[in-house]
Amino acid sequence: MGLAPRTPRRRGLLRVLACALGLALAAPGVPLGFGAGAAQAQDAGFATLLADRLFLDGPNRLIAQGNVVAFFGESRLSAGRIVYDRATGAMQIDGPIVLNEGHRAVILADSAELRESLRLGLIRSARVVLDQQLQIAAATIERRSERFTEMNNVVASACEICPERNTPLWEVRADRVVHDTQERQLYFEGARFRMFGLPVAYIPRLRIPDPSLERATGFLSPRFSLDSDHGVGLRAPYFIALSADKDLTLTPFLGTKGTYALEARYRQAFSNGLLELGGLVARDSIRNGELRGMVYAKGDFAVPRGYRLSFNLIQPSDRSLLEDYERGEPRLTSDITLERVRRDERIRVQALQFRSLRLGDVNANLPNSVGQGLYDRRFDMPGLGGVGRIRLEAEGYARRTPLGPDPEQVARFSVDLTWRRDAVLPGGVLGAVGANLGFDHFQIAPAASGFSSNVSRWRPSLMAELRWPLVRASAGGASHVIEPVAQVIWSNDKLYALPNATSLMPELDEGNLFTFDRFAGGDAREAGLRANLGLSWTRYDPDGWSSTVTVGRVIRDRDLFQFSAASPLAGRQSDWLLAASIDTAAGLSLSSRSHFSDSFDLTRSAIELDWTTDDFGISTSYMRIEADPVENRPTAASEWTFDGSRALDEYWTARVGWHYDITSGRSARTTLGLDYENECLRMAMQVERQYSATTNSSATRFGLNIDILGIGGNPSVTRKRCSDGI
Repeated sequence: MGLAPRTPRRRGLLRVLACALGLALAAPGVPLGFGAGAAQAQDAGFATLLADRLFLDGPNRLIAQGNVVAFFGESRLSAGRIVYDRATGAMQIDGPIVLNEGHRAVILADSAELRESLRLGLIRSARVVLDQQLQIAAATIERRSERFTEMNNVVASACEICPERNTPLWEVRADRVVHDTQERQLYFEGARFRMFGLPVAYIPRLRIPDPSLERATGFLSPRFSLDSDHGVGLRAPYFIALSADKDLTLTPFLGTKGTYALEARYRQAFSNGLLELGGLVARDSIRNGELRGMVYAKGDFAVPRGYRLSFNLIQPSDRSLLEDYERGEPRLTSDITLERVRRDERIRVQALQFRSLRLGDVNANLPNSVGQGLYDRRFDMPGLGGVGRIRLEAEGYARRTPLGPDPEQVARFSVDLTWRRDAVLPGGVLGAVGANLGFDHFQIAPAASGFSSNVSRWRPSLMAELRWPLVRASAGGASHVIEPVAQVIWSNDKLYALPNATSLMPELDEGNLFTFDRFAGGDAREAGLRANLGLSWTRYDPDGWSSTVTVGRVIRDRDLFQFSAASPLAGRQSDWLLAASIDTAAGLSLSSRSHFSDSFDLTRSAIELDWTTDDFGISTSYMRIEADPVENRPTAASEWTFDGSRALDEYWTARVGWHYDITSGRSARTTLGLDYENECLRMAMQVERQYSATTNSSATRFGLNIDILGIGGNPSVTRKRCSDGI
């Protein structure tokens, strides 16, 4: 029986009849389908078949031809002709064949002989696309079981192949490839790895994860380096997936100048947090074959009652290890923190250890062991109105072998009670009154340090404030806000002989201009009668940019000499503060902060600019600060930093950066980099010259990273399209 459609209406009717006939034939036997979806469809007894022409050739032989489409679960099969033998369950399929297995795989082929719901059989002249990343071209594909698929004479690559560039940037040619769909692994036999069409390596047996697998045991992308300390070096990380929630990464590092190192990192995920443990052991020529190393631990866990427990511990064997192996900064902070933050409440208990690896810093003399406890709560003040706040803080620190007047151990307990109430006065003036009562109790040891062993300090303060915001809208739609502010604060002016380790570097900026206290820590409190005066102007433009300028200073009734002579807060009148910022819709952000004396001498200045677009990114800053021996800065400091990147085209990006010490006239860090990324390859090259803060020497490093994309859950963010590539 044959049916040949002659009109569009008849064509649609025949496709419906073909669908119905296909259902009738498929339902009693094995339904049409493919892969994982086939089992589900088979259980449901459902299949759909559409074709331009459908006829029976005997009692068990069904032939569909002309735009044949078969649906089964998530699978969709398109072909030119299908011959189905109901007795054996075999199908002869003529191309062009497109078999789409949902998001998992797409197969394109010329012809196929399949059976058992398309799960077994032979596919000829096929091309497989896995997870829209890895492409595999094979002479034949044989499905031996639902789990294993065998491919012969294979070429595999994630690179887009175009008419004008038919050689991929990288490819793997193999005699035979077996795809394990259960373990999501690809096994290559007789693999030849090629780049730019040239053979690079021959690997008799190679195993790689398919693109859908994000975690698999095996080697990660290697990193090549060249520097003055290690010579030519190679890092080859090996990742071990211990289980779904645990993994281990081992990274051996070999250098031609006698460097032998091994780095380890262990990670484990828990239902309430994450844990990471790691370390490094090395023997090199930098320290004459001495065994060196470091250990670290990181963790973050949610614990009962809304608390979070976190820790970050690190311990190197010597000063220069972290810089020699690019593992961190020369100033280390280890901490264990238990914290809870809620609306209007914060609780924190913390233990810290500070260690400096810089030359000239003596860790035994620094307050490197610190313990802190904090309770901070805000509430509505009954009776008086406004907002009240209570802050309880306990802190202690210790030195190993202090020199000079510094005590060996200091413990402090502090209480702060604060109240503030705001009101709108006639004429749109905003008024506020407030009070603060601060109490501190110090225990100092030993008494021979020159301080009393027990000291208590009271610091009551009263505050009155007036603000007059003036708003104006211009004809272009921009709005301007000018706000003068005058704040007067009285605090008792009694001074105490107390050690000060936490408040040696007070600042004056737009964030603390109108506050009770400008000391960062609790070892010192600001005293005396003073007026905080300021004026700010803000402009909001409808085009999406805004600007702000703030000017202000502090005027005191008398100088209590709480601040060093070089501090911008010293004297009866502080330096002038001038701060400005600009933010635009085009990604440009500019901010500056400067301090001027009455004679307009610049004492401190900081400028920062960030500009990010689709084509480039710039981040630069300039800082200048006068000498201050109290802040352990015997000479003036001035430095300039710059980091920038520029997209040269769709694939290439250039990077440059430097950190220049203007005072000493030398570069502390200089980097030059070039990155390339397309749909199948990511490459990063960088040259860096850095001045060491731990050895007073400089080192030059060259690094090269190459990532093969499209395998093992390492996709590219670059859109695939035909181009000339490199």
